[in-house]
Amino acid sequence: MRKTIVTFAVVACFVLTISALVFTSAAQNSNSSTTVNRQSETRQVAPANQDFSKNTWELPEDADKTKNPVAATPESIAKGKELYLAREKGNCIFCHGETGAGNEASMPRLRRKPADLTNKERMSVMSDGELFWKITKGILGIMPAGERKMPEAEERWHVVNYIKTLPKDPAKP
Repeated sequence: MRKTIVTFAVVACFVLTISALVFTSAAQNSNSSTTVNRQSETRQVAPANQDFSKNTWELPEDADKTKNPVAATPESIAKGKELYLAREKGNCIFCHGETGAGNEASMPRLRRKPADLTNKERMSVMSDGELFWKITKGILGIMPAGERKMPEAEERWHVVNYIKTLPKDPAKP
């Protein structure tokens, strides 16, 4: 009889401990701002209810003075386009679309409208260095930092060279 009571007590303690661990783990996961993707990489994810509409660029003061070390050759532009379109790299196409004017299909899932990279007036005042830093650092909750999926600076410079080919003359009225 005594052995049965001890066994029951041990089993009860074990069940309570497992239940507490499961409950604690579930509570931590529901409050966590970290998620693990399928490749077992951990990344920070912003809370869904946070307002990012006022977030803007946090660029170094001299970002516009950063010189592009990669010549805008046809090869560099082609590589930049490849990176711009590649889901596992830049994935710029998701927000900015294939032409750079915006991806209409993605708009309902975006927190705000992405920049129109085909706007010649807007893009002509941005230096290569400014574009590079914007691609590199992104905007929290709005645009992912390109340095995560394109860790080599040269890759981001290729994307800059490609983006510089997207602006078009405005349509005639």
